[in-house]
Amino acid sequence: MALFDGIDTVFYQVCSMDAAIDFYEGTLGLKLMRREGNDWAEFQAGDSILAVSGELATRPHQGGAKVVLGTADIQGVADHLTEAGVTRGAVQDLGGAKMLEFYDPDGNELIAIQSG
Repeated sequence: MALFDGIDTVFYQVCSMDAAIDFYEGTLGLKLMRREGNDWAEFQAGDSILAVSGELATRPHQGGAKVVLGTADIQGVADHLTEAGVTRGAVQDLGGAKMLEFYDPDGNELIAIQSG
């Protein structure tokens, strides 16, 4: 018997809740589901919840888990991020998928992937 039945939430630490909400809701178009002041916010990302936590005095530590967001139009995502001034890498062809790395205002890495 498995101890876990899935992932409940993935979250990043942020320095500015307002900047994070502007990025995840405004730039990425994720629906803001809940906000608890400057301590916590949750966004709907398909069937999953992507959350941001805290308001840290300094930049979050790099490393750790990464959020991968699925898309049917990786080039459209790349173009949108460029227009929004988001720091991003180049679209990478992985053979069976295409991937794009990009960063939120606190430097947390996110990945967009287009399967097939």
